[in-house]
Amino acid sequence: MNSMTTLGRNLLGLIGAGLLLGACTDPIAQQSRPCPAVKVVQDAAYLTRFAGEAEDLAETSFEARVARSQSMCTYVTNTETGNTAIRSELSIEFAASRGPKNPDSAAKFNYWVRVVGPGNSQLSSQILDVEIPFTSAKVQGTIQDQVNVVTPLKQGETGDFYRIYIGLAVNEKELDYNRRNPQF
Repeated sequence: MNSMTTLGRNLLGLIGAGLLLGACTDPIAQQSRPCPAVKVVQDAAYLTRFAGEAEDLAETSFEARVARSQSMCTYVTNTETGNTAIRSELSIEFAASRGPKNPDSAAKFNYWVRVVGPGNSQLSSQILDVEIPFTSAKVQGTIQDQVNVVTPLKQGETGDFYRIYIGLAVNEKELDYNRRNPQF
């Protein structure tokens, strides 16, 4: 009889849990939708900044790279309009090392975050600043930056329709250097 009572309580608990889960509709369903894929562009994931025109490692001001990125997203519905958007929270870590010709005791550079939609159409782009300080005792450093990206959705769309790209803002010469000297 004791085992029947335990079985009855477990069964009742499962039925109660099922009823509670059935009562929750929108918030749980929205949170299970896919986030936009976040990708670091390989040609723009690394930067060697030279102090002068020569591409000689003895003339390096600093080297920087996107060390890692993480993202989390939430679907948000405007209660007045009924429009839905995805709010992506990005955490991006950068690493840098000082070169022999670094005049600023820091690595100062920019990076970009772009949202691309269906058909590879660019929907938004942000350019952000990074500064990683150096000292005589600390010639390498890391910094973490937080970025929020809001992507409005059209009817029937999910995060699968969108991509978020991250890259260092390299000029043509730096991009060419990266392609001739791949780091990954």
